[in-house]
Amino acid sequence: MAAVNPELPAASGVRSYVFTLARELVSLGAQVSVLGYGHKGLDGAAFEFVSVADYVTTAPQYTLALARFVKNNRDLDGLVHANRPDDLLPFHLAAPNVQTIVTLHGVHGIHVRAKRGRLAATAYQLAERYSLHRARAILCVSPNTLAYFTSKYPNVTRRLRIVPAGVDMDLFRIRSRKDARAMFQLPEGGKVVAFVGRFEPEKNPELVAKEFLWLSERHADAYLVMVGAGRLMSEIRSLVHSLGERIIIFEPMAQENLAWLLSAVDVLVIGSWTEGLPTIAIEALASGIPLVATSVGILPMLVKNGMNGFLAEGSQHLGTLMEKALYDVDWSSEGCRASVAMFGWDRIAPAILEVYREILA
Repeated sequence: MAAVNPELPAASGVRSYVFTLARELVSLGAQVSVLGYGHKGLDGAAFEFVSVADYVTTAPQYTLALARFVKNNRDLDGLVHANRPDDLLPFHLAAPNVQTIVTLHGVHGIHVRAKRGRLAATAYQLAERYSLHRARAILCVSPNTLAYFTSKYPNVTRRLRIVPAGVDMDLFRIRSRKDARAMFQLPEGGKVVAFVGRFEPEKNPELVAKEFLWLSERHADAYLVMVGAGRLMSEIRSLVHSLGERIIIFEPMAQENLAWLLSAVDVLVIGSWTEGLPTIAIEALASGIPLVATSVGILPMLVKNGMNGFLAEGSQHLGTLMEKALYDVDWSSEGCRASVAMFGWDRIAPAILEVYREILA
């Protein structure tokens, strides 16, 4: 379960994780229901979609909607898999027969404090502590995430394990760059950098745009495509205005379209100051596209300099590395793709299903 709406595309790794995992689990014989929000599920999906609210705009609203759902369905049993610890609160408080598991996609408390302030962060930390001490298993998408929560909650160490997010290797694959650029009307001979993610402070879209400004002054054929939405949209649009058509903004798009867009670019850039395992990173590599990224989360283990991308030791060097990646290296698409073969859902989904079986045994 997660606060995801099948009708609304979003630049969200969690959204991709939830729907793709559900599909993969069904293919392995599991019976799956996804608890989200909205008016309808995905067309043709093999799993059941259960809406707990018509519309939500914040994480606390989704948690409250879950509380109402649990209140109206007190005979729930089985297993609930959440993607935020606080979403498990209604089940821990009112549905004692339900076994719970949570995937930690990073250190979410940092984002809560940055977005909503100290009081909200304190409330989140209390909910996080309460739920993590009651969850049967806690999946961490990266070693950094595991280390953080091992240190913070030593009493739950035995329930922590690393299970990374997966990538749909069939959807995200090497495609014709010429055809992909034609789809998005991108210049066939240009050098194109992409940023895909929420326009929020922790993702650093402003830094990416500013570093690209430096690059664009040195190279007239360089373009930046930004896909996302969020609180920093007005700031991003102001930066875009100064460059005209050299920076192109797209609203969040469906996964099928995103797969084609990744095939249309030369490099994916990640400027985040905190991450666990950014799904877009493994989706880009699976598409044969190298990364230029800050050294956060699992990326230092994933990115091999000069082979499938470059890591910036300091965030201010992104522009230099973008230039190097675009103009100095002849990348191997097959090599980039091979570097994330271990993240294919054909490997990750069975590992998660085995955790379910252990809990329910």
